[in-house]
Amino acid sequence: MDEIVDPELAGRQLAKDVISDPFTDGLYIVGLSREGTETYGDFLNELYQKVRDTHKCQVTRNGLTMLQGAIFALGTKKQGNPEWKEHCASSLREIFHEWSEGQLESDCVLFYKNNGEKLTADESETFREFKLHYQYFTGIDHHNASTIQGSLIAILKDKTLKLEDCYKDEIFIDRVKIFFAKLNAILGFFRKNKP
Repeated sequence: MDEIVDPELAGRQLAKDVISDPFTDGLYIVGLSREGTETYGDFLNELYQKVRDTHKCQVTRNGLTMLQGAIFALGTKKQGNPEWKEHCASSLREIFHEWSEGQLESDCVLFYKNNGEKLTADESETFREFKLHYQYFTGIDHHNASTIQGSLIAILKDKTLKLEDCYKDEIFIDRVKIFFAKLNAILGFFRKNKP
């Protein structure tokens, strides 16, 4: 009896023909969904619009595009991209490059808190950790070993970390996951307090 072969699949080796999608791989690595990414992107773009309207400045960033770029770069690890960390870190740090020290918190209070309300202790701590991650990603992006090590020591509260520890893939991936967890917390803080 002859074997029945689907004409569309004739002569193809499926395992070799399956092309990996770096964005989907990145989502899997960080534990996000496309919808979750879009929610974060919408929040960031709304925040950028509030900055433009309130401070009368030009913010040309697109939060969703930068998040997607970071996730895509993370997914290229599987394809052997030697600079996947640097590309991912660059996109993540650029999202908040508009703000200097303390301005993100004050803008978030201005836009999402009721008059006179201040950040809670949890909110302040989340912003502190978020800033340390920004510094860590800046160090990775700029190949600055002292910034990478110093920020990671501050994040993990571990002065015994050696520089080689700071470059480990699993350390970087954990930092990306925590960055998204902190972004989610910030979004949650201000959604519940939205005037």
